[in-house]
Amino acid sequence: MKTRTEITLETERWIAVSRPRKTRWCPSCANYVEMMSIDDAALFAHVTSRTIFRRVEAGALHSIETAEGLLLICPNSPNLTL
Repeated sequence: MKTRTEITLETERWIAVSRPRKTRWCPSCANYVEMMSIDDAALFAHVTSRTIFRRVEAGALHSIETAEGLLLICPNSPNLTL
């Protein structure tokens, strides 16, 4: 007689970003939100930075560009987690 043992593992993934963020006006949301960098948005959406750029270029994500040329992504963008 053989004995069979099954082991089930459940995991969760949490991402904590401790970089300082600034509240900015999102014209698409018409609200002040804590905007994310491209890299933070990519981590949040589980995609590459290039995918985030493509979504911004397609108009699928809310974004703004700072005076310094930094692209910021609104976390309330409906297509951020696709």
